Order: sequence, then C-alpha cells, then structure tokens
Amino acid sequence: MAIERNKLLRSIAVFLVSVAALITAKQGAAETDVPGSEADPLVTLNNAFRGEYSRAKTEAVSKVGPLIIVEGSHMVLVRNAKRTEAQIQPPNYQSLKAVAHIPFAVFLMFDQSDFGELTEERVAELRNYRKLIVNAQSSLGDTGFSDSQLQRQKKIIDDSLAFLDAAIENRQVQKTAVDEFAKQMTPVLLENVDEAARAELDALHSHVTEWRHQMTPDEWKALHVVVMGAHMPRDEEITMQYFERLLDEPVEGRRIIFAEGLWEEPRALDLLGTHLVDGSTGAAFFGEFMRMHRDLLSDAARVYIQNTLLKPEPKH
Repeated sequence: MAIERNKLLRSIAVFLVSVAALITAKQGAAETDVPGSEADPLVTLNNAFRGEYSRAKTEAVSKVGPLIIVEGSHMVLVRNAKRTEAQIQPPNYQSLKAVAHIPFAVFLMFDQSDFGELTEERVAELRNYRKLIVNAQSSLGDTGFSDSQLQRQKKIIDDSLAFLDAAIENRQVQKTAVDEFAKQMTPVLLENVDEAARAELDALHSHVTEWRHQMTPDEWKALHVVVMGAHMPRDEEITMQYFERLLDEPVEGRRIIFAEGLWEEPRALDLLGTHLVDGSTGAAFFGEFMRMHRDLLSDAARVYIQNTLLKPEPKH
C-alpha cells in the first residue's frame, strides 16, 4: 500500500513539475528574450533559483499524506493511493439555498438601476424571472421540508412575488422600497442560513469522523486540508472554520490552505507546495514558519515608510 501511495503522489509530483517548468520557462523567456541582447547572468541565476523552488514544491507535495481537498459541494480524501469522495452539501442544503437566493435576486434586479421608469425589455425580464419562481414554488412539496420550513419558504416566495408584481404594475421602483424589502426579508433568510449551515456541517463532520477512524494517530497528525473557494466567502468560510477548530490550527497556512480562485486540483496542490516550502524556509532562516506568508520586504518597508519616506511632519 505504501508503494502504491508513493506512486500516486509521485505521478502528481511529475505533473506539477512539468507545469512549473513550463511557467518557469515562460518567465525566463520574458526576462531574457530581448532581440539583439544576451541573457543577463543574474537573470539566468535567478531562473535557476525558480527551477529549484518549483522542484522543492513538487517534492514537498509528493510527501504529503493523507490529504483532504474540499471543493464546493464535495470533498476528497487522498490516502494510501486511494481517492474517496463525499458530498458535504445535502439536498436540504441546496433547497434552502435556492429559496434564499430569490430575494437576493430580486434585490439585485434593482439595486444598481437608475430607478427610472422600467423599459419594456426590463419588464419582460422581471416577468420571466417571476415564472421561474412560480415553477419552483410548485415543487416545494417534493423537497422534504418540514411544515415550519415549508411555511417559511412560502413566505419568502410570496413576499418576493408581491414585490415583483408591484414593480411590474407600477413600472418603477424606488431605492427606499428596495432597501426596505431587503430589511424585511432578513429574518426569514437568516433562518434558512442557520439551517443550511447546520446541514452542511453535520454532513462534513460525519464524513470526516468516518475518515478519521480509518487513520492511524500519526496519519491524523500529518493530515493536510486544501479548501478551494472564491474570494468573497474566504473570510470565516464555513469549512475553514470547521477544520481550524478540529485540527487546532488558529490560522490558515500550516496544515489548512485556502486555494482562492484555483478551481483545478493541480493548481491547488501547487499552492499547497508553496505553503509547505515557504513554511520550512521561514522556520529555517527566521525561526518563524509563517514568515514567508507575508512579503519578505514588509519589515524593512514598514520602517522606511514610517521613519523616512512618509515621516510625520513635526508639529509646531
């Protein structure tokens, strides 16, 4: 099993090396391919550093295991040359989210408008969205909602339809009305949010607990997690909160990595390699694992900016 695991990780490593080499080659070409000029020895030397950096990252990733990769509605455990997938956003989560998005969509239809008279084209768009809401409303009974949940979804839909109908009839909406609609919808939206969060976390915890029972204590201590996500939900993202508490990691960057905007697994793994190599470099040179997670020039820049470049004017 160990041999197979190493083969899998090595195959990933080879792929990352090829990608990194291609990037390095392009960067080097951009810096040295000037017509009529020779390559600068210092540029060539720095390109060699980049090659070693890429190689080190690939080697670091090849030694990682086990690894959990979270991407949207599912996550993957890579352990002993085997990939195990699990859904972490159950159907109830998806239904709660879909209904909660209705008032958000209604708000966005008007928030950035000039609040003048609606054009025929815009009215047609509102009517088309209204049809989508009505079609979804007819399927609520098939979603498995409890009676209280069902009543809440109906209220969200009814209030959203009423706002749309008024806009279509009046051919105009005031900014104050849009803002008031958002405020009125907030309490019921947050109830959906609370239940959706619990549904996702329950599913996540169930699968992670099962996987943990399959691992040895040493494997659990070596576990790394990569969460692939977008920029805006990054701050206090739900799965990041869970794994930081579970693994007793106060900040991202050691065993838990957020791969922002990297929707392809090889790119996310390359970022993991960056964290691992920069961590060991920071610890070796500066006695601080997280030192390279901020600009190496940051300390010198802070002193120079504050004391010289933008030094406060003396008070008279």
